[in-house]
Amino acid sequence: MNTITTIIINALSILLGMLLIHFLPSYFKRKGENKADKEDATDLAYLEEKGKNLATKEDIAELTKTIESVKQEVSFANQRQHNIIEARNKCLFEILECAEDLRTHKSLLFIYSRSLAMRDNIVELMQKTNTSINLAVKNSNYILSTYSSVDDLSIISSFANTIISHGMELVTLESNVIYLIDNINKNIEIYERTGNPQIANTTMSLKNELLDESKYSQLNHEANLYKLRDDYILFLRKLYNLDILLKYKE
Repeated sequence: MNTITTIIINALSILLGMLLIHFLPSYFKRKGENKADKEDATDLAYLEEKGKNLATKEDIAELTKTIESVKQEVSFANQRQHNIIEARNKCLFEILECAEDLRTHKSLLFIYSRSLAMRDNIVELMQKTNTSINLAVKNSNYILSTYSSVDDLSIISSFANTIISHGMELVTLESNVIYLIDNINKNIEIYERTGNPQIANTTMSLKNELLDESKYSQLNHEANLYKLRDDYILFLRKLYNLDILLKYKE
């Protein structure tokens, strides 16, 4: 190999070395950037897909929560409506029982008034009569305020109002009987102390008034009450389509 060839080879080697020094770092940098871009794109796609899956799970969870909430609201509404119907049914029958209780109270009053010793029993009886009146008011108000499917509820209001009117008459009668007994007992005490014959005559007059049965037939609303009771029973039988209420018939 001659000197000129050697010089050319050396020059080319130097030139190639310079080219490698200049271009290789740029090449590897671009290659690294391309690889990084691919990895970033892969990571981004993964994260995006993971985000979609997470969003879907959150959407499903929120939708499930909403559905459960609606179910609970519907269940609560159904239970509330059921409770209203059950309470209303109870009120319908309790009004009927109020009328029957008043009849019982009047019979007991007649029995108790035969004895001066039954004064406290009559006081208790009057309290029970007041309870029946208040119960009729409460039950009729509840029924009338919760019914929307029955066109004519006049039988309920009429029956309840007559129970109240008859009950008030009965309370007045019970109060009068208590008053007579108290006056009779007071006059007996006075007579035992004084022996005054006028007191004896007054006492006898009061006893006759106490035993007078005519006052028990002067209750203005009684006859109408039990006529309305029969109409009310027919109303309930039609409403429930049951024969169970026959036990309330005489």
